[in-house]
Amino acid sequence: MQQEQTNRAIDVMLENLRNLAENIYALKSLKFLAIKEAFYFHYENCQNYRNYCDISGFSPDELNFFEDLSKIPLLPLNVFKAYKVLSVDESEITMISKSSGTSQKFSIVYRDEITLRRLEKGLFYVLDQLVSGFNKGYVAMLIPLPDESDTWMVQILSRVFPKYFEDGDYFIKGGELDFKGFLQRLMDPGTPRPRHLFGPPFVLLKIAEIMKKRGIALQLDEDSIISTGGGWKMYEGNKIDQKDFRQMISNVFGVPVENVRDALNCTEINTWMIDCRCFYKHIPPWLHVTIRDPENPEKEVPHGEEGLIAYLDPLSNSYPAFVLTDDIGRLAVAEDQKCSCGMSGPCLHSEIRRASGAESRGCALKLSQYSSLEGNGRA
Repeated sequence: MQQEQTNRAIDVMLENLRNLAENIYALKSLKFLAIKEAFYFHYENCQNYRNYCDISGFSPDELNFFEDLSKIPLLPLNVFKAYKVLSVDESEITMISKSSGTSQKFSIVYRDEITLRRLEKGLFYVLDQLVSGFNKGYVAMLIPLPDESDTWMVQILSRVFPKYFEDGDYFIKGGELDFKGFLQRLMDPGTPRPRHLFGPPFVLLKIAEIMKKRGIALQLDEDSIISTGGGWKMYEGNKIDQKDFRQMISNVFGVPVENVRDALNCTEINTWMIDCRCFYKHIPPWLHVTIRDPENPEKEVPHGEEGLIAYLDPLSNSYPAFVLTDDIGRLAVAEDQKCSCGMSGPCLHSEIRRASGAESRGCALKLSQYSSLEGNGRA
């Protein structure tokens, strides 16, 4: 019963987003309240996070204004590779998510039903923004079948997409691309329109290269969306320029280039961000994104400058989703500004890269602070 009463501000916010879409000041106020309530909850219920806050010299009494959000202690991603980070009893966990990537160590994130229900509502809202004015139609999922992968992207999309789109199919089976089945389904006149595609960029690139080699061109629908997600990771050597990639995909599938979008997420947060038609990643109203000085992660960099991307995500109930990533990026649109696409609110620039060398020292500094805590059970 206690769990259902926690972080009520975020639940109120999720229920009223569509009515508040253009009210920047109301959304900013609700965001602060939601994150403040989430912080209080995790401070009280996650002992290691509370100890970490104490070591960092931050207490709930200091969280009084929107600007104070930048003071909330951030967990580096490596914490989720070494500790069980939990704010609820482990018996309440219904999904254990594992990150993908090139290292042998994976982030393990524990989610309860409250966290998953909020994630669904949030992702429905983000998808509505992506396909605004379009029909939901059909989605070709260029990801593995749910029982063939335990990665976060597959877990959540296999839970959300069937509830959102009219119809859909998986085309990575047994680790192989079912190109023939993919082509047949998209060309079938009985397939619901519009026909959307979702998958990692290297899979879409592979399909585009096969189609070009065989002289195959498809004309999808004018309002079809082709969305990439998951990045290049182990296929970094195949990565091509974003503009070139979008143009190639646009040509092969016969959709406007502005309908080729990218989605951003990491396992350790509970929110997705998707490009608008101007290729900026819109930050949903509840999520606070802050850019930190790589040499000193306690410090924010001025608007528009590059730094380590950090997230404060109040959608999570089962663990504190206040994380410092090892991604380098910058804010392209500020909190109280409008994007050139017409939508209000902050946006990340599409150029995001992994931190390396000196840039990653800030992550190591934060991790060493957390690692000084005793115990690695319920964090």
